[in-house]
Amino acid sequence: MKASSVVKIAIFLLFLVGAHVLFGVACTKVQSQYGALFTPAVRGFTQGKPLLDLALWVFGSILFLALTGGLVVALVRPLWIISLGFFFSSLAMLLTWGINYISALASLIYFLIAIGFSNMVVDEIKVRLNFSVKPIQQEQKFLLLGLALMIAVSFALGYLEDARQSEAMIPPAYKQMVSDMVTPAMQAQIEKQTAIGLTEKAMALQQLQQGLEKFWVETERTIQPYAPYLPLAIGVLVFWLLETFLGLVSWIPPLLLSGFFPLLKAIGLTHEVAETKEVRRLALD
Repeated sequence: MKASSVVKIAIFLLFLVGAHVLFGVACTKVQSQYGALFTPAVRGFTQGKPLLDLALWVFGSILFLALTGGLVVALVRPLWIISLGFFFSSLAMLLTWGINYISALASLIYFLIAIGFSNMVVDEIKVRLNFSVKPIQQEQKFLLLGLALMIAVSFALGYLEDARQSEAMIPPAYKQMVSDMVTPAMQAQIEKQTAIGLTEKAMALQQLQQGLEKFWVETERTIQPYAPYLPLAIGVLVFWLLETFLGLVSWIPPLLLSGFFPLLKAIGLTHEVAETKEVRRLALD
């Protein structure tokens, strides 16, 4: 292998590791700021900014990782070098995110998914007569599945830590969001009542607050037997929502890659290589 090829491979692998470090930062933010997901963004930019920042980190890092992953599996050979790159990338992601047995297991699963993705893309590229981003587009769903899994685990860990600290099974931020949505409408209905005086209205408002508090107490009492399974249930829900959304926008990375490859060729970073292959088929004559 030429020295120039080694340098190019090293650069692409460094980009891959860097993309995973950024994704590890995104996982850390989801875990530590997961309450931002309950912030009602419709009530103003200031209140919705934490959610917007979190969304930009998550989807920006996923896009960058999908692009760098696609470039690596398309250009770097042999396969064991790609596998080594994803190994160090997964390790860097884990170290950035934080090491515990759950995050370590999730990172291992992601690494295995990434290896499977790489193997399928490399095999598909081998059997094609001309280079195309089609194999990446077809198999990218597996890589996105692994990334969605990591975000879902981060969210579940954030809920688990918050539940331990606040001793509340229902996130306080979620309670506040629901209360902020329900209370103004109920207060407006009470204020419109002309048949009751100010004292009765004040009592009605007080009963409204007490009713909401009682509702949350009864709800937590109902789900108490299922408390150990709540992080898993929440993680599965987030995984399903994120996987569905990523499936809708999965065309974006291959579209960008289809523009990157001609650019890499134009600047001399890559070049076309013609290969002669022997084909064996069965015939009657």
